[in-house]
Amino acid sequence: MTKALPPYPRFGECIAVLAGTLDINKAGSDVGRLAREGDFDWEKLDGVINEVLVDGSRRVIGDAAQSILLPWLVSVREAYTRVVLDVPLDSLGRSDAQPILMEKFFVPAAANLLQQIHNAMPGPSLQLLLAKELDPVQVALEWLDSLVGGPVEKLLYPGSTGSARTEQEKVRKWRNGIDLPSSQSIQLFCRKLDECWRKTPSCATWLLIASALARLERQTAGSVRPLMLSHPDHSSPVGNSIHAILSELVKSAGSIWPELAEPGRKLWHDLQRTSPKQVGDQDRTWREIQSLESTAAAIDPEGRSAYHYEWMKGRWHAMSGQYQEALPHYEQAFELACYRAGHQIKELVSEGSCIAAFLGKKPFLKRLKHVGIALGLFRKPESGTVLEDWEFDQFAQQLSIRFPAQGRFVESQNDLSAQPMEGWLFIDKDTLSKTLPDLKAVNRVRAVHFANGAVRRWPQLRLFATFGLIEQTKALLDAGASVDDLDSSGASALLCALQHAEATGQREVVDLLLAQPHHIATINAPTQRKRLTPLMCAIDLGWPHVVEALVAQGADVEKRALTDNQSPLYYLVSQLFHKINPARMASSLLEKMMEEPDVVLQDTLRRFGVGMAGTFGSDVSGPRSHPELAIAATKLSVSRHITRHTVSNLMRIAADLLKAGANPNAPHTYPVPGRTPLMLAAEIDLIELFDLMIRHDGNPLIPDSMGQNCNGIAIAFGSRNVYNYLQRN
Repeated sequence: MTKALPPYPRFGECIAVLAGTLDINKAGSDVGRLAREGDFDWEKLDGVINEVLVDGSRRVIGDAAQSILLPWLVSVREAYTRVVLDVPLDSLGRSDAQPILMEKFFVPAAANLLQQIHNAMPGPSLQLLLAKELDPVQVALEWLDSLVGGPVEKLLYPGSTGSARTEQEKVRKWRNGIDLPSSQSIQLFCRKLDECWRKTPSCATWLLIASALARLERQTAGSVRPLMLSHPDHSSPVGNSIHAILSELVKSAGSIWPELAEPGRKLWHDLQRTSPKQVGDQDRTWREIQSLESTAAAIDPEGRSAYHYEWMKGRWHAMSGQYQEALPHYEQAFELACYRAGHQIKELVSEGSCIAAFLGKKPFLKRLKHVGIALGLFRKPESGTVLEDWEFDQFAQQLSIRFPAQGRFVESQNDLSAQPMEGWLFIDKDTLSKTLPDLKAVNRVRAVHFANGAVRRWPQLRLFATFGLIEQTKALLDAGASVDDLDSSGASALLCALQHAEATGQREVVDLLLAQPHHIATINAPTQRKRLTPLMCAIDLGWPHVVEALVAQGADVEKRALTDNQSPLYYLVSQLFHKINPARMASSLLEKMMEEPDVVLQDTLRRFGVGMAGTFGSDVSGPRSHPELAIAATKLSVSRHITRHTVSNLMRIAADLLKAGANPNAPHTYPVPGRTPLMLAAEIDLIELFDLMIRHDGNPLIPDSMGQNCNGIAIAFGSRNVYNYLQRN
């Protein structure tokens, strides 16, 4: 089997082609490696887009690189990701798929960019620039000639001897198509034009585009510009069109391999992860996998379908309880499936990641995560660390869900994923309540063993505070235990006590800890997984005196926290929103359960350990198949929220935050970019809160990313009180 390029060009290859076409390759960049090796590092992929494509273009064309090129790159990347995650091309090679992708995706995308630039700045006629019989660089230069009133090279380099003659000859070679101007020569040429004539900002842009078209034309034997011209509206690619064409192409290509198609479908049916198995299925399916793989080796020498057989073998071992043996097959299947398997890559990454995490195989898990981030399956990490410690638990806990007991082979060995590791201890709250604190080593870290086999090591003060054990907590504090020791996840004893109080309503341990002075770093420390802070937990609790005490000890009222990076004031207003509008809260929660979540909500579900949401946090099959349970869960959440909070307490907390310097105009990125706490107050139509924020420098004229200010938001949501207030003032 020879290793061939995948049918879908990888992101690194696309970047390399674009950088080469624009002649903005940067020495020492990772463009070449990404083109050869694929998405080995999501940060490097983002880096070359910004450093090579955007910054490299900016040196030549100026602000247009940021205002036009970057948004276009973002939108095209998102659209291409949807294509790559759509149709599996398991019977196609690069030569089969590339003409379709060029005609139906890349060319319309390029035409769309040309139209955007033409709408933004003066330039040559697109009809002339894309005409097959005309040279694009010549068209761009003739457009410049019309601006300056004659051959532009004579204006810039007057004379007929020496350097003037040399420079004129260089431009003539550009006109005749003998040479193509480099990005650096375009930059120098346009700088000279600015000096000799007048500022022409669009000159460099159109010369760069023209030379890029000419380079691309030479690489594709003259097929690109006529295709661009065939898109008169210069629209973006249409997803449904390319889906149908690729699907039909796969269908026709696969029809020449009937020896693989029908047996393969049957095997995948027999290897379903959740369906019951019969005695003898284990041996039979293994023999059928080997037979199918042997047949494929003869008729599919390029190995286009090879990822199926490796994946089948990996799944067979997993359903046999042989996770160690399964992993190498998943590794091989993953390498073969990237930029080929379409929507199947999600399932493959899901299964491979839970097995790798269970076995503690960090290198493979990191490779899966890098590709998953590049393809938009996971949210980009803010810390730059591709794999956080908590993710091992999240992935490993999916193993028994991905491979449930009822789907294993009858002959399989005991499934270690469904039981704690042998020799581990257990502890429950009753046992813990009888455990004495170590008063000689007050800051001792103790191991806590949970019934599911998980082991955590916590400072003992944090341990007893977590379960609201007053006597043990008081004894440790009296003995001088440090309230500033954090556990490995960044949680303090105070934060855990606040969480216990929220769950039980018991405040004694919280009051004990608040009476102790804390370092400011402890007061503001966020946890690694859920990104909780004591102040956010206090707002959740809804007790004003706790918020006041935290602020008095140095809590940062502008510290962003939670998985969607909310400020404390924004989060407080959202709690008021839910309190005042329980019906809208219920409707919103139920809608989020039923619809596939966006990438931020997916990350939230993963961090909060919602197992039914799946490996990526995107699985909504559970709520959809059991809507009655989703409705019951929604009612419970709303009831708890209404019971726990009062409007008067939340308003007191809002006043405390504003008094301490919370910014009502702080823009947020989610769910609507640019939304501020003041805008959310306008949406609620709570006039007392809105007026309070205005009196603390709230600015109702600031717009969000959609151009809506508080007045527009009040109109859109029918907030009559806020609307009338704004009209009066």
